[in-house]
Amino acid sequence: MRNFRLGRRTAPAFALVLLAGLAGLASASQYSLSLTRVHLSSAHAVETVVLGNQEQAPLELEVQVQRWQQAEDGKWTFGPGDGLVVHPLILRVPPGGEARVRIGSLSPGVKDETAYRVEFRELPDRKGPQAGVVRMLTRVNIPVFVQPKDAQARLAMTVDALDDKGAQLTFRNAGTGYAAPADATLTVRDGAGRALHESQVTLGYVLAGAQWHLLAAVPVADCARAASIDVRVGQAPPMSASIAPGSRRCSR
Repeated sequence: MRNFRLGRRTAPAFALVLLAGLAGLASASQYSLSLTRVHLSSAHAVETVVLGNQEQAPLELEVQVQRWQQAEDGKWTFGPGDGLVVHPLILRVPPGGEARVRIGSLSPGVKDETAYRVEFRELPDRKGPQAGVVRMLTRVNIPVFVQPKDAQARLAMTVDALDDKGAQLTFRNAGTGYAAPADATLTVRDGAGRALHESQVTLGYVLAGAQWHLLAAVPVADCARAASIDVRVGQAPPMSASIAPGSRRCSR
């Protein structure tokens, strides 16, 4: 299981931390989830996620579902998650105990992958706040993918522009399944294929049929000589793209 001890990643969370430093202690619930990604299909339409409460106090959470997509600029967008059924929507977990959430698809026989986000939101303690303690309510979400048979990502890369700020790359997924976040090695090459620069980059989610953008740092001294860029994830063959003369805007 994966453990979580998180506060909300929003401005109020930072305000709470500051307040805690002035007025007392800050605390957040600690719990675990048996899965951090859920995959559903016509052959496996329902999955169970087990949530374990690692605290000595009861834990209550609300579960919400949203449809998850990527816009043209690669940013995440969310809408109604009507195609997914989650039960129960309120979890009450005893101290040191477990609760189970059933997640199922209403239309598991899809031709195109459908993505959702299931969010677990901690609810305030019904007994009220403890004196001298600022309670940070946790929010954790996991992706759910409803996939066709043999779903696979098919990622390709293009270089949209190269200038003194770096290389603007676009990753497009023409496959039937999502591409997961991954650490990768980026190599800038000259016209003869020699490596000019190498660095580590992190790729984000690229949903099926969507695209994602990355601005990768390239030394200014290598900008004018760069002819192509490779990106390799693990031991997979690298994605390679040439740099069109019209896309280059180097100061030297």
